[in-house]
Amino acid sequence: MSRRILLVVFDLDGTLTTVESLWEFLHNAFHTWDNGRVTEQKYRRGEISYKEWAETDARCWTGIPVNTLLTVLNQIPYSNGARELFQALRSKHVKTAIVSAGLSILADKAARELGADLAVSNDLEIQEGMLTGGIDVKVSVTGKAKIVKDISTQFAIPLQEIALVGDRANDLPLDDCLRIAFRPKDNAARSRANVTIDDDNLSRVLPYLE
Repeated sequence: MSRRILLVVFDLDGTLTTVESLWEFLHNAFHTWDNGRVTEQKYRRGEISYKEWAETDARCWTGIPVNTLLTVLNQIPYSNGARELFQALRSKHVKTAIVSAGLSILADKAARELGADLAVSNDLEIQEGMLTGGIDVKVSVTGKAKIVKDISTQFAIPLQEIALVGDRANDLPLDDCLRIAFRPKDNAARSRANVTIDDDNLSRVLPYLE
């Protein structure tokens, strides 16, 4: 399993942060979970697409000030060892990226604070400091493989030299990459992974990246 790793692509929710779903976290914060739960169930039953699910959720937060949203996001803690891991990877000149089917307002914040080279996620639309209820969906739950391939091309790093770190199987979509399940949430993630980390300290993945 020994290989040279030049780029690590991280999931966000449940991996870099301790919150498993930013969508649900925000619904609870803004008291819109009754509507959010219904939409989630429709998606799980295959009645709507991920794009439709995200668009319906975003409309629940129409008119919320961005500053209020940022205050809520500041309550979300990073996983133990996340900062130390990113510092160690930077010292080894390993590139890092965050790919999330959540929201870019958190993914971009994490990229700034942890020092990631790139973040790709879904953009809530903002006008005059307020959420409009619109969203630009760039990453779906099942769409991460294409994003990773695009990043591989952007950084000119082959898939074989990329590690994927996430808590669910959809975070580990490409067979050519080193696949690390961190605190996996289901057996599907365990079966997809080359390496499984059950410890709650994210820095435990470092020995597998060296």
